[in-house]
Amino acid sequence: MTARIPPALTLIFLALFAMIFHPTARAERHRVILDSDLGSDVDDAFALALLLASPELEIVGITLGHGQTDKRGRLACRLLYETGREEIPVALGRPTPLVVGHPRITGPDPRQFSWAEGFSTAKPIDTPAADFIADQLRRNPGQITLISVGPVSNLADLLQKDPEALQLAKRVYSMFGSFYLGYGGSPVPSAEWNVRADIPAARILSSSTTPITYAGLDVTAFVELKAEQRQALWSHRSPLTDALQALYRLWGRETPILFDPVPIGMVLWPELFRTRAAHVRTTAEGFTVIDESRPPNSRVAMSIQTDEFLKRLVDRLLRQNLKRGR
Repeated sequence: MTARIPPALTLIFLALFAMIFHPTARAERHRVILDSDLGSDVDDAFALALLLASPELEIVGITLGHGQTDKRGRLACRLLYETGREEIPVALGRPTPLVVGHPRITGPDPRQFSWAEGFSTAKPIDTPAADFIADQLRRNPGQITLISVGPVSNLADLLQKDPEALQLAKRVYSMFGSFYLGYGGSPVPSAEWNVRADIPAARILSSSTTPITYAGLDVTAFVELKAEQRQALWSHRSPLTDALQALYRLWGRETPILFDPVPIGMVLWPELFRTRAAHVRTTAEGFTVIDESRPPNSRVAMSIQTDEFLKRLVDRLLRQNLKRGR
C-alpha cells in the first residue's frame, strides 16, 4: 500500500524546494525612494541606473532637489521613459539657489539637462517632493528605505513640515559628509558638496532624531569608473546604457567618480562595507564632525571593497536590458 503525503506537508516540501533552488524567492525586496540632484555630476544617473537594474529593489518614487528642479524632473522622466519605467512617480522639490563650485561640475547650468529638453511624454506628479515622501512613509510605516544622494533640501523640508514622518522610514542612507578624508583622498576632511550646497538643510538633517547611515567621501571618493569598464557599458547598447553614455558625454569630463551609487550599494551588498556608530553634527561652515563625547545618533561608513563594488555595479548594468514594451 502506497503512503499518501498530506496536502499540507506537500506544500511545505514545495516551499522548501523553491527556497533552496530559487534563492531569489527568499531574498528581501527593498522598497526605496531616491532623493537626488540628477543632472549635475553624472554619478546621479548611475545611481538611478543601479536602482533600475536591481530586481531586489522596488522603486516607490524619485524626488529631485536643488536648483532647477523642473529640469531635473524632466531628465528623470525621460530616463524612466526610455527604460519603460515611466510608471515610477517623479516628484519635484522647491527650486532653490543653484550653488556653484562643485569640483566635478562645470558651470551653473548643467549640460545634461539638454538631453531631456522638450521632452513631455512623461511628466512629474503635482505633489511636492517633501509631501510625497511624507505620504509614502505614513502609508507604509517601516517598509520604505530612503536614499539621499544630493543636497538635502527635500529632507529638511520634510522634517519641518512633518517632523515625525522620517522616523517611519525602514532605513535612511545618505551620500553626505566628509569625516576622516576629503576630496582626492586628502587627510583633511572637506566641506562635502551635498552639505555645502544647502548647509541649513544639512544641519537640520544631521540634528534630527532619525538614525541615518552616512556614506561620505571616506568611501565614495575612491569609486572611479575605469576606461575599460566604461567601454564595456557603452558597448552593451541597451536603452539604459545608451542614456548613461549620452549623459556622460554631456557631462564632459573623463573619469566619473561614482559617489552616489555607493549608498545604494550599502542596501544591496552590505557585506562590502564597514561602518561605525557615531554622533554626527554639521558646522555652520558645512563640515561634518564626529563628536566622540556624545552618544551615537547615526552610522558612518568607514571602508568599502571598491573593486568588488565596481565589479558588481558594472555587472548589473551589463545584465539588464530594460526597454519600452518589455
